[in-house]
Amino acid sequence: MNRIKGFSIAMFMASFFIFSNSFRAQAQNECSYIRPHEADQWVFGKNASMDFLVDPPLTAYKSTLPEMPWSLATLSDADGNLILFSDGMVVYNGSYYKIPGGEGLLGHPASTPAALFVPKPGNNKQYYLFTVDIYIPGYRDNGINYSVIERGNGLTSVIRKNIPLLKENAQKICGVRHANGRDYWIVAHGLGSNKGDKIYAYLVSDTVTNGPVSTDPVKHTLDLDTYYNGVGSMKISPDGSKLALVSYGLGLVELFDFNNETGQLTFRSATAAGQVPFPMSLEFSTDNSKLYVSTAPPPQSSENCQLIQYDLNSSDPFSPAETFIVQSYTSASDSLMGTLQLAVDGKVYLSKYFRSATVGKDYLGVIYNPDRPKAACNYNSLNNQANNGIYLNGGQGLVGLPAFVSSFLDIPHFTYFEQCHHDTTLFSITNMANINPAEWNFNNPGGIAFLSDPLHPGYVFTDPGDYQVELTETFNGASYNFVENIRIHPLPFVDLGNGTDTIYILPNSSVQLDAGNYDFYEWLPGGETTRYLDVTESGLYGVIVTDSNCCQNADQVYVLFADLVYPSAFNPNSTITINKEFKPLGTTSTLADYRLLVYNRWGQLIFESKDPAEGWDGTYNGEPVPMGTYVYTAIFTSFESGVQEAQKVKKSGSVTLIR
Repeated sequence: MNRIKGFSIAMFMASFFIFSNSFRAQAQNECSYIRPHEADQWVFGKNASMDFLVDPPLTAYKSTLPEMPWSLATLSDADGNLILFSDGMVVYNGSYYKIPGGEGLLGHPASTPAALFVPKPGNNKQYYLFTVDIYIPGYRDNGINYSVIERGNGLTSVIRKNIPLLKENAQKICGVRHANGRDYWIVAHGLGSNKGDKIYAYLVSDTVTNGPVSTDPVKHTLDLDTYYNGVGSMKISPDGSKLALVSYGLGLVELFDFNNETGQLTFRSATAAGQVPFPMSLEFSTDNSKLYVSTAPPPQSSENCQLIQYDLNSSDPFSPAETFIVQSYTSASDSLMGTLQLAVDGKVYLSKYFRSATVGKDYLGVIYNPDRPKAACNYNSLNNQANNGIYLNGGQGLVGLPAFVSSFLDIPHFTYFEQCHHDTTLFSITNMANINPAEWNFNNPGGIAFLSDPLHPGYVFTDPGDYQVELTETFNGASYNFVENIRIHPLPFVDLGNGTDTIYILPNSSVQLDAGNYDFYEWLPGGETTRYLDVTESGLYGVIVTDSNCCQNADQVYVLFADLVYPSAFNPNSTITINKEFKPLGTTSTLADYRLLVYNRWGQLIFESKDPAEGWDGTYNGEPVPMGTYVYTAIFTSFESGVQEAQKVKKSGSVTLIR
């Protein structure tokens, strides 16, 4: 426990609880990790919903939900409340009503995906909605457009609609936060002889502007028979470093490196055309090391559905030796695989549906551990028990699941809270499926570990500094390691008394207490929240300070009145030290300026001092003066404060010299 000048910080801060609990919580939240909540609410399929504010997610049947059999996008607010969703043609609010101006959008629900929401940087009341149309020359050529949505006082509406962005487009769009932490990138792919080898990046900021155009070495031409070449997902990895896409008609998967500072793409690898029959959807693992692809053959095909995992850390991730089919279905007898979507709980969900695309499944498939290789990813397997995935409680999944900006899913494998010295730093594993046991290495000998719950341990680090914390998860004899670098911040330094427990001030004067340069303050008594506190009354005063890292410390000091007293007599030959000189008695630290003058009976100045610690020893010019009565004048000045100007005091009297 940290103590300053002999008193307990914890006890002192406890006395502030009533006054400052909400204040401290607000400050702490600004520094603690808060996971993104924009992807917390899912609505999809037939009356299906999932709420990821709880773990495991809460599934529910929503009778008033419009049917969303194909593709859609949803968006939640910073607290995880559903605010918008759209199938590319209509926008609905969180209460499932169409918003004013929300009809007549130019997307198509069968696109992969049909829509994507992006919060407008710097404006928490406006949102961009990007919509994607199916490109069929002479029939559908709306292209990719965007609209602007504004939330007002109780009313959400489209204020600008169908602003053109790209024509001759594949059914592909994805987004990620810019490296600057404020803006976003939207990425789209061209289609056909003119634009089929182009990937377009757009900078989403206060406006939407054109960014770099990258080259795809595989040209996505139009298939004039089926138009399938433009079908299939494209996504950016959660950390913004990679982009992958599939082409349903070309039967291929491509991988690029993505620069989320410049928006530029660099081709890395691809399967051969036709190597992956009918790929429809894809998704990255939470640690960005694995890529999953689902396939959905058309009715006339004899192919099975496949769920494939690629190891992106491999030098050749698309080599057949590096692929693993987790499960396949006989297309004529079981459901097809639809959309893959990563969720905030670290799991990847898979929609499943029957060929008519009007009858869905009561379950979503679940890849419980997408960071783990091959069968260890535990598709529909929890604690070694096979299951159907997650039950939708009356809802049905169909082809699509909601699309999101991938940064909303960039969540660490484990998180930590309370990062100040002397705090118990709390750790929490994001995805707790299929772990037995979990072991921690805090790389801090001498610290104190609290491991009664290994999935949510605590640790007190010995010193401020940077630490590398390692988590080892074990399951079925295999171990999986995860590392996070954390920083433990020092406590702010606060010393109201400049090294003393007590400050003395002169009667009728004041003192200004300085808590130092920090972000937040709270004084006791009174509850003032400024750096300085002007004190005119004696008593005990304390303060809690909070710095920019949300670390807190406290101090207290007594302020007492000090009246200077001058003795009426002194004896230079006394054996008692205090009686050997004539000088003020009391606390002289209250003085900003001081002067003492001593005169003999004829008015001659025989002693002068500007140091209250220097007294008269009964001599003049080095020679003892006679016994008798002498006159003195003391002039001193108090310190100036914010309450009042410096106070000048003059005191005169007489003193008897005894020998």
